[in-house]
Amino acid sequence: MLRDRIVSAILFGVPVLAAIIAGHGWFALVVLIVFGFSLGEFVRLVARRGHRASGGLTLLWLWLFVADRLFPEANLLAPGTALLLLLTLAWTLVRYRQGTANALTGFALTIAGGFYIGWSGAHFIGLRSLPDGLFWTLSVVGAVWMSDTGAYAVGKLFGHNRIMPDVSPGKTWEGYAGGVLTGTVVSAILPLAWQALGAGPAVTPVNGLIIGALVSILSPLGDFGISLVKRYAGAKDSSHLIPGHGGFLDRVDALLVGGLLGYYFLTLFVL
Repeated sequence: MLRDRIVSAILFGVPVLAAIIAGHGWFALVVLIVFGFSLGEFVRLVARRGHRASGGLTLLWLWLFVADRLFPEANLLAPGTALLLLLTLAWTLVRYRQGTANALTGFALTIAGGFYIGWSGAHFIGLRSLPDGLFWTLSVVGAVWMSDTGAYAVGKLFGHNRIMPDVSPGKTWEGYAGGVLTGTVVSAILPLAWQALGAGPAVTPVNGLIIGALVSILSPLGDFGISLVKRYAGAKDSSHLIPGHGGFLDRVDALLVGGLLGYYFLTLFVL
């Protein structure tokens, strides 16, 4: 129901917004919680098809990527990755020796889930740590949310031509166009508000427009990717933790791609 979606958006959106504003440890904690729950949902989804990914190891991958973003001077990524690869391999061998024929699939899914969700999600800490990181993070998250909202509204009103009905039957080309337009326009306007709040000279409508266009055009890949996992598992939603919205993984699917796009556009071309 629409009421459930609105209430849930407020209950979960307000704490996330507060954590983005607070930054530092509070934001890192929210990243760990949101993407940690998302990893748990991913593990449960693949388990519906008889594949066991290690929930504990996927969380360790997430913690490694977050720790690397929080303490870049410690150079944790390379040795931590080596250690976790060995631990994941050891876990796989133990399971195979215990008679699990598809243990190797669990090895691949553990690394895939931990890397895709954990590594991508940790980029939001990097994004928040950039100069004017508060405004850039709000811009990227706002672009994803507004694109999703525009696509939902336009798709409901005018959607007829489905993009990938076998993966995400509700997504239409009309909705996609509406999402691109909404996300791009709003992202071009947001920097005017950020400048009034003290943002630096790099926070311009042009850069906002580019971020909005990139995110709106490409972040649906994340949506389709997670939808593919759900279709494979025979599930409509990743869980029922958020009334009207499904699970955490349903809410961060496009953010996983949007965060990467925003971070690398800014670090490679702007800052």
